Formats: sequence, structure tokens, C-alpha cells
Amino acid sequence: MRLALLLIGLAVPSSALDIAREDFGVLGWTDACSVAIERYAYPYLGEAMQAEPITSRLGTLTIELKTPVTVTRWVFEADGVNTYDPHAIETAKRKLRKAGFDRPGFYELIRDSETVVSPGSAEVILSTASLDARPDFWPDTREWRWARAYYNPIGTCALLVYERIGEPERYKMLLTRYYNPAARSDRGRAHVVNGRLLFNKGDLASAFAETEIGARLAPEVGGVRYQYAAMLAMTGHPDRAMKELLAAIKREPGLRKRALDDLDFETLHDRQDFQELIQLKPRPGPPIPP
Repeated sequence: MRLALLLIGLAVPSSALDIAREDFGVLGWTDACSVAIERYAYPYLGEAMQAEPITSRLGTLTIELKTPVTVTRWVFEADGVNTYDPHAIETAKRKLRKAGFDRPGFYELIRDSETVVSPGSAEVILSTASLDARPDFWPDTREWRWARAYYNPIGTCALLVYERIGEPERYKMLLTRYYNPAARSDRGRAHVVNGRLLFNKGDLASAFAETEIGARLAPEVGGVRYQYAAMLAMTGHPDRAMKELLAAIKREPGLRKRALDDLDFETLHDRQDFQELIQLKPRPGPPIPP
């Protein structure tokens, strides 16, 4: 069974201005392969108010089982200058949440290929092959690059977002089932490995970004959270590092012993919460004067 939906772009009236850029967001998932989204298009500078959309859409994308087809249902549509209505949009969002589109999923940013330094990581991160997704067709990769992915909570469906090469704020979206149950966690691990390699190369900003992507993508994997905690500790975020390390050890208690001897956490060694977490005896303080 092959199911897919490709959103070519936003429909605008014949008198509409050209679209300079687009924006979108995922509002929430149901327990099935159904997601609520918001999507907006903005005009070029000087043609209208750049801060206000000239096209707005809020609605749902659903792969239905009985038909089987993929269906788009807009609950709010507006086209043209001065059509942006914040009150109506908030009403539409409440309607979608009330209809059950309130489950958070998992988000993955696929950064530029130059930031993937390991062939092994690139094979996973830059390719959809690990998903084992089987849509009827894919966007032309000579014109579009895979840039983002949103995964439903139960690990069966993904909204794949492609951006136009050379125009990073123009998008196509593909809703598809995927059949590799380990795909999301595997991709999270690949981002973390890539982050460590970038750190070793001295690219701290990219290393931090990749490791954070991995941790957000696979928060249930203790090893992934552990590596993110280490990255936080090494880049000057001790409180966040402790929070992530605690989460990692809760998922994999064996990581407690590893953290004790891991130089990545050296900056945390004098913290009482770190000592308590890994069951160290508190270091004695200075002698109390008589």
C-alpha cells in the first residue's frame, strides 16, 4: 500500500502578489497518521506589508485507511492583502486541538550537507532510505532538498519537508508512512555521532546544533541524552547539562559509572548535584575557623 501527499504550494487568487517566502508549523498529531499544520505565504518587499501573510492556511493532512487516500482538510483559508486575521487563526487552532490534534511529535532539522562530516552519518542523515518510506513519488532532488521532518508520536508516519534549492523559504511537504520502527532513534544517534566529530574538528556551533537535534529526535535513548549532556557541559551550560545527564541515567542506569570517569563532565565535578547523582561523597570544604 503506497500512500503520499505532495503539497505543491499555496493556492492564491489570480490578483495575488508574488510569494517571496513561506512559513509553516506543525500544530499537533492525533494517534494516527494525521497532523495539523499552519502555513503562510508572504509578499516581496514593497508590494505589501511584509509582516502579514497574503495567504494563510490551517488544517489537517491525513492518510486514511479505508479509502485509502491522503486527504487535506483546511479549517481556515484566507488569500490576499489584509486578510490575515489573528483571532480567526487562534479560533482555528483551538478547534484543531479540540478535535484531537494535540499530540506532540518529534522534530528533525536536516542541516546543510557540508555539516555532515562522516560518511556513515551522511548515509543516514541525508537520505530517506533509513525510514523505509514508500510514497508513490518523491520531489525532484535536483530542485528540492530534504530539510526537515516531523514524526508522529507512535513512530509510523512522518511529514517530510523539502525546500527549494536556492530558495530556502519555499517548501513542499510529503506526508508518508514509514516502515522502519527504529528509524527515528537511529537518526538521532547519527546526529549525535556527527556532533562529536564536528566537536573534534573544532566546529563548536555545528557540534552543539547536531547533538541537540539528536537529543530532541530520540529523547528516549539514554546514550543520546548522555552525549547531549556532555556537549552542554563542555560548552558552558552546566545547569542544562545536569538536567540532561539525570534524564540519561534514568533511562540507562549504567551511564552513572561512565559519567564518573568521563572528562567531558570535568567542569561539573565540584557541583553537589553532580556528586550526589553519581553517588560520590561530597568533597570537604575549607576548615571552619575556631
